[in-house]
Formats: sequence, C-alpha cells, structure tokens
Amino acid sequence: MTKLRSGIDLVKVSRLAKAYENFGLRFLHRIYDNLEIEQFQKKSTRAKPFFLAKNFAGKEAVSKVIGYGFTNGVRPKDIVILRKYGGPKVKLNGRAKLLAKAQGLKDISLSLSDTEEHATAMAVAITE
Repeated sequence: MTKLRSGIDLVKVSRLAKAYENFGLRFLHRIYDNLEIEQFQKKSTRAKPFFLAKNFAGKEAVSKVIGYGFTNGVRPKDIVILRKYGGPKVKLNGRAKLLAKAQGLKDISLSLSDTEEHATAMAVAITE
C-alpha cells in the first residue's frame, strides 16, 4: 500500500546565525555535511545565515518524514541538503538512510523558503 509521508519545520534565522557566531566551524561540522559546508562558504556574508537556517529546517522536515526526528541514531549530518541548480536535493547517509530504506521511502522531495526572520521547509515522500 502506497502512503504519503510529510514533514514541516520553521526556524528563526537569528538562532542559526547566533550558533554559527558563537561556535563557528565546530557548529558547522556538528550539524552540516562537508558538501553543505562547501556551499555555505561560497555564500555572501548576508546569505550565510539564511543558508544555514533553510538547510537546518530542511533537515528537521526530512527527519520528520523518516519518522524519528533526531532520535534513534539519526543525526543532522546524516541528512544532506544540496542546493545548486533547481530545487533542493536530499541525500541520506548513516542511520537516516537505513531507516528510510527500511520504511520503503522513495525520493524525498523538499521545498525551502525564508523571510527576514524565519526559514521553513516542507518535505514529502512516498512509501511503497
């Protein structure tokens, strides 16, 4: 039986900006994959907090689609949000990948948006 799974998240941009300001690379390496950090470093100073917030919201939304949030061994780094051209792409690693596969999740789709104060993400997937 095919089912639709969804997850949504909303974060304050200032919260992620402050975490980066306080902890720098230590914060980045704890939450974000190396590919995300590469993309982040190419952003302008103004764009960096929004990038962090949208990717974090995306990670939260995807973790909710998987059904565990950041529990059961799922770490934020295991959910990689890649944004080059077109819409964001989701790559799963580690425990997130194993749990998604065990649940039959196929092709997680993600939408990201922001305002001056907030970033939001909506993720959906189909199970088979």
